[in-house]
Amino acid sequence: MSYWFFRIRSALAWYFSASTRYDLHSPLLADFVEKVVRDRRPYHIYELTAQLREYWKNHPGEVTTLELGAPSKVSSANRRKISELVKHSAISPDCGRILFRLALWSEAETIVELGTNAGISTLYLHYADRRAQLHTIEGNPEVAGLARKTFEIARCRASLHQYVGTFEELLQPVLDELDRVDLLFVDGDHRYPQAVEYVKNALPKLHAGSVVVVADIHWSEGMERAWAELIGLPEVTASLDLYHFGILFFKPGMTPDQHLTLVNTRWKPWRVGFFS
Repeated sequence: MSYWFFRIRSALAWYFSASTRYDLHSPLLADFVEKVVRDRRPYHIYELTAQLREYWKNHPGEVTTLELGAPSKVSSANRRKISELVKHSAISPDCGRILFRLALWSEAETIVELGTNAGISTLYLHYADRRAQLHTIEGNPEVAGLARKTFEIARCRASLHQYVGTFEELLQPVLDELDRVDLLFVDGDHRYPQAVEYVKNALPKLHAGSVVVVADIHWSEGMERAWAELIGLPEVTASLDLYHFGILFFKPGMTPDQHLTLVNTRWKPWRVGFFS
């Protein structure tokens, strides 16, 4: 199956199975949607990340690419313009804002990010609470250098800890140094079963208030398989499929049907709760 045929089929299947916020019965998920998905207030980090995107857009340099995860669908070259890397690989503004508001909502004090890239996603996490201990891992040393420049420009605090190496090498040592993980963001390796294993490795450090975010769960058949396996873990009590993100919750007492695919109401205006 061609990549783009798969993506179109996957998007249509996601849309037709999706619910809206009016279908939510869980107070936890309803609160999440209102404060994370629907919040439209402007925050300073939005302007800061826009400025940094513009900075990297105009950068003339190149970096060497390393295929540490699944191969890129955009470019197979082993040298890549920094401007193109940030444009295609950095988190989008919409997803970054959701990630920022999610970190705010969860009141995360200890965050682990797999996939620093140029540091844009890291900033969204860091600026939710710059006192929080944020540990971010990047496998490509040259790309990690871009992130260091991003952090320098953004004047990030010492609570941000950057590691360079593969997730297989570094995730467990990082976890071993932590008492708990409040927020885990899994990006940068879109392979099955690796994406599942990263979450499983973190389970001993997760707790009832933890949230796990898995990026690009519909990027490939392997990632869709990974997502299906993750929501079936006995520790996972609820989940939301936002298409670009999958969100896992661990709060006890959630009902078994709290694994939902969620679309913005404007894309299904007839699902406004009048007949439910």
